[in-house]
This record gives sequence, C-alpha cells and structure tokens, in this order.
Amino acid sequence: MKKTILLLLLALTFGCDKDDDNNPGNPVDQLPTATQTGAQTFGCLIDGKAFVPPKFGSNAPNAFYQFVGGAYTLGINAATGGGTELKSINIGCLDMPIMTVNSYTLKEFISGNYFGEYRKAAGFIFDGSSFSQQPGNLVITRFDPVNFIISGTFNFKAKELSTGEIIEITEGRFDMQYTN
Repeated sequence: MKKTILLLLLALTFGCDKDDDNNPGNPVDQLPTATQTGAQTFGCLIDGKAFVPPKFGSNAPNAFYQFVGGAYTLGINAATGGGTELKSINIGCLDMPIMTVNSYTLKEFISGNYFGEYRKAAGFIFDGSSFSQQPGNLVITRFDPVNFIISGTFNFKAKELSTGEIIEITEGRFDMQYTN
C-alpha cells in the first residue's frame, strides 16, 4: 500500500507539466464567443495575447451611437488594468451617415472616417491611420436601433507615433448594448 501511494505521489509530482497553469492554450479560446444578443462582451488579441475586459466596473466595455449636428457618431471602447497596466481599445466614427450591417474600413481619427486606436498607460497612443496601405476592418454583424444592440468584428494594426512600436489587433469581437 505504501508503494502504491509513493508511486502515485511521484507520478503526480513529476508527471505534470508545471507550465499547464501558465499556458492556457490557444489565446483565441480565451475570447468571448461572437454573439449578437447584447451580451456586453468585448475581446481581441493584441500581438497574439488575449485582451478581455471585465463585463462590469470601470473597465467594462461601452458603446454609444448618437446623432449630433446632423450626423452620427459611434464609439466602442474597452479597457483592462489600471495605472501603469492600463490598456484600452477605441473603435468608432465621427460625422457619418446612418449605420447599417456592413463592412467599414478603419482609417484615421478625423471627421468622416471610421478609426481604430489602442492606448497604453503613460500616454502611448497607437493610431491605426499609420497603415493606410493596409487599413483595418470593422464588420457590423448586427445593428438594432430598436433594442440598442451593436455587434461585430474588427482588426487593425497601429503604430505608436513617438516610438514607432507597432501592434497588431486581430480576432476582435464585440456584442454590446449602446446608448444614444
């Protein structure tokens, strides 16, 4: 009996991969499911690592779609961390015609364009407009102005203008209720 327990303990000690807890598998599997129900979810990969903000609290994803000054403005944003660990993603448009289920090109943050932006603590702003040859993409898969639901996918590259650091945002997805 003692030999059996000793063998079992040895097998558990040496037979386990200590990196199992540090290696959660495919990062895409950590992202929320792409739904269209207003589930208040947001997620993407930032340089291949999962970015998933909490569903509630100060970093929870939020969205707005408003008619201001004769045109529509869209804002979708989410964040993780805080202080020196803060990371946030903003996707939106300024002064656009009414939104529909469609694909939109993410360009620069100016009136008349859709844009993608990534921010890190300490004021680093990664602007997607640096990649006009390879613009990002926003696909609205559900836009429901009766129930105030917006869902879709996105991807873009962005460059930090002062350092030149480039990040790639892929596999982006969101399913949110918006305010107007």
